[in-house]
Amino acid sequence: MASIPEKISEFLQPITEQFDAYTVDVVMRGERTSKVIEIYVDSDRGITLDECSTISRSLSEKLDEADLVPGRYRLDVSSPGLDRPLKLPRQYKKNIGRTCKVKYLADGLKLVQEGRLDLVSEEKITISRSGKHFEIPFSDITETLIIPKI
Repeated sequence: MASIPEKISEFLQPITEQFDAYTVDVVMRGERTSKVIEIYVDSDRGITLDECSTISRSLSEKLDEADLVPGRYRLDVSSPGLDRPLKLPRQYKKNIGRTCKVKYLADGLKLVQEGRLDLVSEEKITISRSGKHFEIPFSDITETLIIPKI
């Protein structure tokens, strides 16, 4: 049986597709009487506040019709922002050329590499720093954050 976040993701797919967008993450937190549902959406060109508002209204209607979330809840729809880790290969492609910090596992070791995101393939990313290139398979990555320019 699918979890509530999984079902919410299913409801979201046709809604986000209208904006050529995609769901990055669905997070539920809070108590039974005071739930918060955080939805993170993005697109290859970025997502606007108006698009987030429209997605929120459409999703809220679907959730209420399906009575998927019992009781009261607050629905927050936004872009992931720079403070959220990258989760999908599509997000990596959007950030080629930017500086990132990648945490990953290799040979049982926890490693961190910081550099410019140069290439993204189906299996791995390539980052560079000081003329050196580091290939990191997606399967080894535990977290990737974009480092904003100062």
